[in-house]
Amino acid sequence: MKPQRRKKREDQDYWGEWLARSIANSGKNQTELATFAGVSNPQVTKWKSGMFPSDDAAQKIADFFEVDRLRLAVTAGRVSEQIAGVERLPLPDDSAQRKAERDIIESFVNKKLTRERDKEVLLAALEALKARDTMDGATSEETLAEALKRTERAVEALGQLLNPDRESGT
Repeated sequence: MKPQRRKKREDQDYWGEWLARSIANSGKNQTELATFAGVSNPQVTKWKSGMFPSDDAAQKIADFFEVDRLRLAVTAGRVSEQIAGVERLPLPDDSAQRKAERDIIESFVNKKLTRERDKEVLLAALEALKARDTMDGATSEETLAEALKRTERAVEALGQLLNPDRESGT
């Protein structure tokens, strides 16, 4: 991948992650943001995957989260920090979101499940979340590679539990 494209993808990933965490930390939900910005829920999902909103919607997002619009544009990679003279917005802490994810899965597991396989799938999902949490702040190539391997193993294990007839690696 060309350096420019890689930078653009990194900017899109950062923007999507910033938006997802900001929604989670705001105490509001994606539907409330969509309504406030005058767009559909699927449009917000596109933003969370890296698409930058229109100028009008960007202003409404800045208002929704009470952040500077220029810093919002820098966060999405639409304007460079050097040109704008401001830094991008920092990623909000997502520990509350991660705890909520784990709590939801644990609550399903703790309920009386009629099929043992259901419990196995949910426990495997919980283990995948825990594995992801242990890789927070990973910076070295080796650590990132290990995180990817752990994620791939967790996905494969979930696939096997959900579809036991499926052959490994397909």
